Amino acid sequence: MYINLWYVASFSSELKDEPVKVRMLNRDFVLFRDGDGKAHCLSNVCPHRGVSLAQGKCFDDGTLQCPQHGWRFGGDGRCTSIPSQGDDFAMPPGARVDSYPTEERHGLIWTFLGDSPDTAPPIPDMPEIETPGWRTLEYGEVWNANYHWAKFANIDLTHVPIVHGQEFIGSFTPKENISRPDDYSISSHIRTPFEQPKGDWSEIREEQKHIASTLTFHVSGFTFKGHLEIGGEGSGIFATFYEMSTPIDSQTTAMRYLFTRNFMAEPEHDEGYMARNMKNVNEDRALAETQLPKNGPAPPGDRDLLIDPDDTMLKGYWEILGRLRDRGCEIDLAALEELDRGHRYCAIPSPARLTNPTAWTHDTVPLIQSVTNHPGKRKS
Repeated sequence: MYINLWYVASFSSELKDEPVKVRMLNRDFVLFRDGDGKAHCLSNVCPHRGVSLAQGKCFDDGTLQCPQHGWRFGGDGRCTSIPSQGDDFAMPPGARVDSYPTEERHGLIWTFLGDSPDTAPPIPDMPEIETPGWRTLEYGEVWNANYHWAKFANIDLTHVPIVHGQEFIGSFTPKENISRPDDYSISSHIRTPFEQPKGDWSEIREEQKHIASTLTFHVSGFTFKGHLEIGGEGSGIFATFYEMSTPIDSQTTAMRYLFTRNFMAEPEHDEGYMARNMKNVNEDRALAETQLPKNGPAPPGDRDLLIDPDDTMLKGYWEILGRLRDRGCEIDLAALEELDRGHRYCAIPSPARLTNPTAWTHDTVPLIQSVTNHPGKRKS
């Protein structure tokens, strides 16, 4: 698992007037809206007694109240009030929790989990979601699978005829053209005839007409995009999906989807469109939840079998994660598990720790191969 990335914490529609507990990267967070409706994300562990802040309540002044002693925290994580103390009380430096940047885009609440947002890969663009004439459906579920296995379920083309029963015409797997738009994404481009759609989609494409498709992995949100010109090359008729994977812990992943289209965009066609997408989701999930080891794979070594073209996208995926590791962004899960058995809670570092690294009750999570000592790490 990696810090200094944007992750999808929730659908916007799921966060209303009450705080919501969210688990990501094996840590607990709380989402809440202030009086202006802006979403905030804080570490969920009160620095006083370790109580879950998500069990508290929101106030019109934009603060979140701890349910045990009434401490109130602003969206920046600072404690603004301790009811048992007078107005002249000097707030102790450790009366704060980590606050993480949030962005609401395309019906998703994105949260930056780390302390260096200025140097991080950006949130991926989703131009179809805001374009007139496109209709978007959202869906989310939790897989009992490591986030790598969840991502690998559909990152290659070879599994399509085997798992989903959708045949390419003329070859088992069409030729892929691989591109790397930037250091943190990889795309596969194909052009191939595809089996004719059935049912109410049967008229949208001429038989034997080539489909142009692009599959892209972007590390922010562990986002996988499929962009298919389903009406045939040059038709301008597209079916597109976005799949965002947020690690809950080593064996569980929150999967969120946006399914969007610019044809048959009337609501009465939603059920059929969702059914087609959910068939693929369910088939991928059934395999991902069986894969071993349950804690997920390590980066490939000399004994691992990687075969082109089956694993071209997969190799690019690991290259991208290797860059994050080189930047000191990978959590040392073994060390964190050991610390969790002890008596101190470790939080994901937030940007505020860069300017004030010592005034915190909680340590930060241990990292693998950090390039420098992490500014938020307290010395024991």
